[in-house]
Amino acid sequence: MATSGSVDFSLDAREIITEAFQTAKIIAAGETPTAQEMSDGELKLNLLLKTWSAKEHLWIMTEGTTALTATTQSYPITGARRMISVRRRTATIDTPMNELARQEYYDLPTKSATGMPVSWYFDPQRTIRTLYVWPTASAAIAANTALHYTYLRVIEDIDALENDPDVPQEWLEALIYNLAARLALAYGSDALQSVSAIANGLVADLSAQDQESVSVYFQPGRQ
Repeated sequence: MATSGSVDFSLDAREIITEAFQTAKIIAAGETPTAQEMSDGELKLNLLLKTWSAKEHLWIMTEGTTALTATTQSYPITGARRMISVRRRTATIDTPMNELARQEYYDLPTKSATGMPVSWYFDPQRTIRTLYVWPTASAAIAANTALHYTYLRVIEDIDALENDPDVPQEWLEALIYNLAARLALAYGSDALQSVSAIANGLVADLSAQDQESVSVYFQPGRQ
């Protein structure tokens, strides 16, 4: 028999929650969670995804760009959780900029200084995520230069049971087992220990693969 030729398998939130309740032995195979159980499952699924969003994953690493504005110190970056790198692009040439720690940025004596931006600081507050650059761009530089950056985005919410989760296919089973472990704990299921062991193993295996395969080399700096 020929293979399907298809690689678009997915599960929506309702299917994931139902499978998690069955995996946790809270309901029997073939049964459907009650409305209250489904609501509990949706809440815990969102909490789980937000916890995963705090970790570094290749599939949430995203590229962005913003135009420089003359004498502007800060730029809002919607959906960013952590900034990885920032480059200054003039024409087709990218120049990496230096990251500043929070204290380093706030200790700068003149944050409104104008010139070619060489440094950046990212401030991920609860509702507003802001990228600061120093010095600010002059009008001439802003007209020909843009910021290009790499960031870890926030994993999207589950707003309806028909939503697919914002994870790759290979993470679906880990998502089900980790949700099942949380449900087993909340509902006092005897399956907690065995489900948790599988959940932890799946995350460990996937995390080992969820990284770039290139080698990184370090060498002493020259004096």
